[in-house]
Amino acid sequence: MSFLSSTNTTVNASPIPSGVRKEDAVALLHDHEFFLLCDPHHASHKTLPQPPETEKEPASVDAARKHFKLPATLKPHERPGPVVKIYEVVDHMPNPVWSSNVVSREEFVDHDDGMWVRIHSPMGVVMETHWSVREKNGALELVEDVLINCSRLVMGIVKGQVENNWRGIHKQIIDKLVKDSTLA
Repeated sequence: MSFLSSTNTTVNASPIPSGVRKEDAVALLHDHEFFLLCDPHHASHKTLPQPPETEKEPASVDAARKHFKLPATLKPHERPGPVVKIYEVVDHMPNPVWSSNVVSREEFVDHDDGMWVRIHSPMGVVMETHWSVREKNGALELVEDVLINCSRLVMGIVKGQVENNWRGIHKQIIDKLVKDSTLA
């Protein structure tokens, strides 16, 4: 690791109100379309094709683990369809001096308790988030484990974006869970 590189980890958690079932919360995390739209800076997104290395076996966990260098502890769902779903996401980043659109490549992997996302953004920013629904003291909580790797020069900006946005993203997810549970 270079002396200019930096790593940061943080955990953000929000209680999920009673009446919401764990399987419904996990299913909502597996709804990538909804999840992508929760980002307050979201401008657009599109699904990208599988790379040649996994194109012939998109449902192969071994092929995905090798090509995408998935964490050893990640246990993806084994079901039809690609193990890793890839998106190109455009976020509009407002700034008092200049605003810009940031294009990132995002890799989503569903697992039994939620999903794992790796985001590759410009300037060497790589962020991995492990989203899960966990039981704690007889209740459910939405947990976001965040790992950021980037240059020390931009770490403050990236950390600031995570800190500024997580509560709103969690609120949108939990609000939808509560709404859906009252309709059931």
